[in-house]
Amino acid sequence: MGIDPTHQLVILARLSEFCEFRRHAWQDSEPWAYMRRKLRETEPPLASMKSELLAATSKKLLEEIQAGGLDAERCADFKTLFERLLAPGDFADLAIHLEPGQDPKRMHEFCGQILRHVKPHHAFIEEAKPAGGRSPAWEKLVAELQRRVGIDDLDRMLSRKPKTARRRAYVLRRLRRNVAEYCTVVRIPKDPHDTFTPFMLPRIEGLIAANLRFLDKHR
Repeated sequence: MGIDPTHQLVILARLSEFCEFRRHAWQDSEPWAYMRRKLRETEPPLASMKSELLAATSKKLLEEIQAGGLDAERCADFKTLFERLLAPGDFADLAIHLEPGQDPKRMHEFCGQILRHVKPHHAFIEEAKPAGGRSPAWEKLVAELQRRVGIDDLDRMLSRKPKTARRRAYVLRRLRRNVAEYCTVVRIPKDPHDTFTPFMLPRIEGLIAANLRFLDKHR
């Protein structure tokens, strides 16, 4: 199964619209609501993309095991891929079988059983959990993105000073600029043939979550 490049392009389009409110102001006069909506519109393509990635990665894993098993490097490669696609508990169940030196037949059987019952995991599923129930690794990633795009500073600005219309407008301009700069620095791919890397995809999800938390808190 291939990966439909449309999903990635839609995610990038929504992020671009998020950063360019002024170009689309005729659609919505309230930037706070507009920016929240654009981020939330990334959920369907993100869910579809991760579903296709999980199916393709699962197929590749089982094929390689059947062809003769995995060495340490390929086990590590697949762990990196599946960690980005599965919920923490499901990943832990799979990871214990992704070790070199195992009998390929048994590895194929156990991995196949697990992969038939798991579902793709993404930012919106994790964010729907209560704050105390989220993965520590996920919270660490979101906190990193909050710092990278200056959300911590903007949050303090709105928390300690009156939320005047002028200050809110200034904060949103800063946020849009910071997010646009971050996307440029990390070289988010725009060509449909250049898919998000295992490094890039969770950071896109963390970026979406970090901004939504901020916008939801101060709307």
